[in-house]
Amino acid sequence: MEGKLVGVHKLRVKLADGSFATYYYAWRGKGAPRIMSKPGTKAFTQEFLRLTKDRQKDVREGTIGSLIEDFRKTAGYGKLAPSTRRDYERQLATIRLEYETFPIRAVEARGSRMIFMNWRDGMKEAPRSADMHLALLARVFAWAKSNEIILRNPLERIERLHEGSRRDIIWSNEQLRKVLDHAAPHIRDVAKIALWTMQRQTDILSMPTLAFDGERVSIRQAKTGAKVRVVAAMDILPILRKAKEAQRQRILVNSFGQNWTPSGFRASWRKEMARLGIKGVTFHDLRGTAITYAYAHLDRSHDEKIKLIAEISGHSQDEAEVIIRKHYLAGQEVIDAIGRGTKRK
Repeated sequence: MEGKLVGVHKLRVKLADGSFATYYYAWRGKGAPRIMSKPGTKAFTQEFLRLTKDRQKDVREGTIGSLIEDFRKTAGYGKLAPSTRRDYERQLATIRLEYETFPIRAVEARGSRMIFMNWRDGMKEAPRSADMHLALLARVFAWAKSNEIILRNPLERIERLHEGSRRDIIWSNEQLRKVLDHAAPHIRDVAKIALWTMQRQTDILSMPTLAFDGERVSIRQAKTGAKVRVVAAMDILPILRKAKEAQRQRILVNSFGQNWTPSGFRASWRKEMARLGIKGVTFHDLRGTAITYAYAHLDRSHDEKIKLIAEISGHSQDEAEVIIRKHYLAGQEVIDAIGRGTKRK
């Protein structure tokens, strides 16, 4: 693995007892930090990326490295949600390890598509991650083509390796009852808000107390920018009122009464799910669960159900049918089972 990391400095030294040891450094020269992880491992690569991410680099013009630098300076990139930008930075660093000096003219050449596809397929043991890396590289190329830097995007219409979907993975009644009845209060409150507002984790944790006017919660979604107003259900009114009475900055806080951090919440959530013995479902699956349960129990026509769910979830009416069915709404068999009050076997 270390052979693929451009800049890693390998040094073999003689120890006091006469034996030899090999040390690895993030770069050659004075002040270079030593990489402590085992060479050839994923941890080694991650440590190298962490140590070098803020180091100034000489970027050669006319290469994929220069394309990435220009892409990162765009207004659109700057407007990305912080969590999305962090993911992109990590993925772009991996792309640059492989293609930093790859010439732009070679990107346009016939046969380049196969080069990038083979690179993606080399990560097939983690298909979703492989798809995400290639999709981001394709996005860089699409931006370059749109700005007439390249004439052809070789990664248009790429089939994914990962075909899995979590839309049929919903929380069972038993799992929901465990969280709602037995979880620690600071975890239970987050789950309740998620179920009754159908919002993403980022928007829930950052929801300001001012967003609650006594009857409704106003939400501006970080990912899409959509503005949503949700009537506060009876189940979450006590949580909202408590936050307002305490004059908290945010509605949801951790066990210390402090604002949640994304990493802090993820760690607390994992720990609590382990304590409760809940497996096979994620926090994100709560959104699909809420949407599926709502669809199963609403006494409306299909179109009316989709419209009502879209108004809460933040999707436009035009895209609601496709997006909700593709990503969140469970299959008809699951919906029918929920409607009958039974579990899918």
